[in-house]
Amino acid sequence: MTRNASTRPYHQRFGPHLLLLLMLLGLAPVLAARPLVLGVHPYLDPNELARRFQPLANYLADRLGQPVTLRIGESYEKHIDAVGRGAVDIGFLGPASYVSLVRRYGGQHLLARLEVGGEPTFHGRIVTRHDSGLQQLSDLAGKTFAFGSPASTMGHLVPRYLLLRAGIGLENLAGYRFYGSHEDVAMAVLAGDADAGAVKEEIAAKFRSRGLTTLATTPALSEHLFVARGGLPAGLVARIRDALLALDRQHPETAAVLSAIKPGATALVPVDDADYAELRGILAALDTTPATR
Repeated sequence: MTRNASTRPYHQRFGPHLLLLLMLLGLAPVLAARPLVLGVHPYLDPNELARRFQPLANYLADRLGQPVTLRIGESYEKHIDAVGRGAVDIGFLGPASYVSLVRRYGGQHLLARLEVGGEPTFHGRIVTRHDSGLQQLSDLAGKTFAFGSPASTMGHLVPRYLLLRAGIGLENLAGYRFYGSHEDVAMAVLAGDADAGAVKEEIAAKFRSRGLTTLATTPALSEHLFVARGGLPAGLVARIRDALLALDRQHPETAAVLSAIKPGATALVPVDDADYAELRGILAALDTTPATR
């Protein structure tokens, strides 16, 4: 039994004629648009990151008229590789991951960086338990230390630079371990699995009431940023950048979108590769003393 032509799907009834009509009307690109992928490095639990970044994905989808899906990286290294290979369209990266990305894959389409409390910079903390008896970084000789991911700016690389400046190399520690996320580091220190650890300022503040105290604070470094993959059309890159930069202090959606990502975030602001020059110098100082897992 054959179906009447009028009951067949549109694409079977009209075929190329419908496509031609849609192209003439300018609607074919809308129907053919695939979802853009917003990739985020795994600095927190994946479920928490999905909760934090879904409002931004929804906002971008609305502004661009194109679906946006979230992709949480399995690890910092895999996320850097995914951004570099173009497996994600819009990548959110920590500063050290960005420097590594450029070193491996070359320059990127820069979109915007976070502004928190009116400043596009942030700090990390080296923390310990309030009853540990540790007073300064030099006290960490012979102690155990908890790092985040090996590729984390404030969970490993910059804090390790501070330790080196205080005369504490990895060989001077009784032991150290990479815990992955900043929250896992905080929990390890509180549980006594490590004498001290490296976390973002946000996590140090979150766990202060539970017994964490700060031994040292890193220099202020340029905040996390968004980049676009190299193969995206220039016009789309510009539209994405404009949508991100529109999230300023006057935009009605800024608080709902950005505070979900980071408490106190006030805007997304322009970004330049030169904003990460100081961090490049810090990372260069670590090149001769690489950490191992």
